[in-house]
Amino acid sequence: MSGISLKNKNFIDGMRLFEEDRKVDAEFVLETLKEAIAKTYQKHIDAPEAMVRVAIEKNEMHVYHQLIVVDDDTETFDETLDILLAEAKKLNPEAKSGDIIEVEVDFNEIGRTSINVAKQMLKQRIKEYEKQRVYDEYKDKEYDLISGIIKTIEDKFILVDIKNTIGILLKSEQIPGEVYKEGQSIRCVIKEVSKNSKGSQVVLSRADAIFVKRLFEKEVPEIAQGLVEIKAIAREAGERTKMAVYSRNDDVDAIGACIGPRGSRVQAVIGEIKGEKVDVFEWNDDIGELVKNALAPADVRACFYASPLTDPDLTEEEIAEKEKYYKRPLVVVVDDEKLSVAIGKRGKNAKLAVKLTGRKIDIKTQSEIDELGLDVDQLVAEFKEDQVRIAKEKEQKRFLELQEEAARRKAEFEEELAANDTGFDETTIAEMDKDKMDEIVDIPSENLSEKPEAVIVESKEAETAEVEQPADEKKTVEEKEPVKEEEKPTEKPKKQPRKPLTPKPEYKSKFEDFADASKKEETKVETKKRRKKDDEDRRVRAEDLEKKEYDEKFKPVYSDEELEEIEAQEAEEFENSWINDDDIDFDEYEDYYEEN
Repeated sequence: MSGISLKNKNFIDGMRLFEEDRKVDAEFVLETLKEAIAKTYQKHIDAPEAMVRVAIEKNEMHVYHQLIVVDDDTETFDETLDILLAEAKKLNPEAKSGDIIEVEVDFNEIGRTSINVAKQMLKQRIKEYEKQRVYDEYKDKEYDLISGIIKTIEDKFILVDIKNTIGILLKSEQIPGEVYKEGQSIRCVIKEVSKNSKGSQVVLSRADAIFVKRLFEKEVPEIAQGLVEIKAIAREAGERTKMAVYSRNDDVDAIGACIGPRGSRVQAVIGEIKGEKVDVFEWNDDIGELVKNALAPADVRACFYASPLTDPDLTEEEIAEKEKYYKRPLVVVVDDEKLSVAIGKRGKNAKLAVKLTGRKIDIKTQSEIDELGLDVDQLVAEFKEDQVRIAKEKEQKRFLELQEEAARRKAEFEEELAANDTGFDETTIAEMDKDKMDEIVDIPSENLSEKPEAVIVESKEAETAEVEQPADEKKTVEEKEPVKEEEKPTEKPKKQPRKPLTPKPEYKSKFEDFADASKKEETKVETKKRRKKDDEDRRVRAEDLEKKEYDEKFKPVYSDEELEEIEAQEAEEFENSWINDDDIDFDEYEDYYEEN
C-alpha cells in the first residue's frame, strides 16, 4: 500500500517556503505534519486513545494503526485498540498474546474533511513555533540598538521590518515632529518584547533616553572600551537630553570624548535625533554638585535638605523613609532673576534634573529664603557633613560586599579543591617530607681540613648554603704566616692529571616521584673572589672529598648497561679534556704563579 509521496512538487515548494520565507526548520515541519496526521486518523476512527505511528520510508509517508494482540475468548475487546490472536496470526504467524501488530492505513479512507483538520493543526503549530522563536530571539536584546525598514505607516503606529519579524513603533515612542516614509531605513531600540495569544510583539522606541545612550556608545570609542561611562541620562524627546559622564582614566576627558573633534561625535547623535539639544556634563558622587551640574545653565547658589519649614507638605515620617534610600528631597537656591532659567521652558530643565538625580528638587529664590529666615550657611554645612557620612556608609557597605564576595569565592575554591582531591592529607605529606629529610647526605667534618671556612650541606632545599665557622676560628689571609723560602721543596713532583668528577645524580624524593612536583629553581649565591692561597686550600678539600668513600646505602644503584655507558662517557670526556694537550707546559704556569 503506497503512502504520501514526499517528492510531490507542491510539497517540496511548501517546505522551501517554510524554510526560506518563514524561517521554520524543515525537520520541525515534518514532525508536526506526522503528529497532525496521527491526530486526524484518531479523530476519523473516533478513538483518541488509539495508537498510531507515522513513518517516512523511501520518501513516502506511511500511517500504521497499532493494535494489541488479545486471546480469541477475551470478554473485553475493542476493535480500535485490540486484534484477536487468530486474525493476528494471519498477518504474522509468530504473533502471540500481548504483541503489537501494525496495520497500514489507506489515506483514501481518511477523507478530505479530516485532511483539512490536519492542515489547520499544522498551521497552528507552525504559528506557535514562530511566536516562540521570535520571543526567544529578541527577549535578551531589550534596549539594544537595531536597524529596520519602515513597512507600514498608520496614525497610531508604524510597522518596521526587522530581522525575522515585524516591530511596532507606537506614536508615543516616536520623536515629536519627525516625518517618516515607507521604505525608509530607521534606527530604534527594542523597548519591550511580549508574547500573547496573537503572537510575539516587539515594541520599538526612538523617544526613550536609552536610544540616545546607545547612539553615544556607537559613536564614542572610549565608551565602548570602558574608559568613559554614562552614569545617568534623562530625556524629553524632541527638546533636550541631559547626560552625566564619568572617566575611569585620569588621562581621558569624558566630556571631550563625547563631544569629539570639533563636535563631530555629538553632532552625529544630534543629527539622528533631529536637532534635539544635548547637555553633557561630568558626574559627581556629591549629590549637591550633581544637582548644580544638572540644572545648568542656571547658576545654583546653595543646595541643602528640604524640611517641613521649606515644604509644609513634607512630614517627618516621609523624611525618615526617604533617608533609608538616600533619596531625601533637596532645596536649591538661585538668584531671583535666574529662576526662569533654572525651571526652563514649560519646566523641562527642572524635570530633567529630577529624572537624572532621582531626587525631588524644590527651586527657591534668594528672596524666598530670606522671608523664611533660614541660615543658608549652616544648612549647607550640615548638608555637606551628612554627605560625608553617607559616603562613608556606602564605602563600608561596599567593603562588606567585597568581603562576602571574597568569602564566597574562597568557599567555591575549597569545594573545587575538595572535588579534585588526590587523596593526600596533611599527615601524609608531612611524613613524606620527613622521609625526604632523612635521605639527605651529611658529610662528616673530620674528612675536611682542620679549620674549614664553610661546610657544604647537600640537600634539595639549600644546595648552596654555607655554615660559617665561629669568628674566633677564622683567620684572614693577612694573618697567616708567610711561607719561608727554605721550606719550599727544591723539586716539585709532577702532578698527575686528576680524573674528572662524575656528576652526582640530583636527589628526588618519593613524594616528587608520585605527585610529579616541579623542581625548585636553584638559588644562586654570590661568592667573593678568593686569593691564591684560598684557592689552593679549596683544591685540597675537593681532593679529600673525592677520596671519601660514602656509605653503601647512599650509593646509587646502576644497571650493567648504565655503568658501561657512564664509563664510556667518562673515558671520552677525559680523552677530549684540555689536560691531555701536549702543547701546554704546566711547569711554566706554576713558575709564573710562584713568582707572582
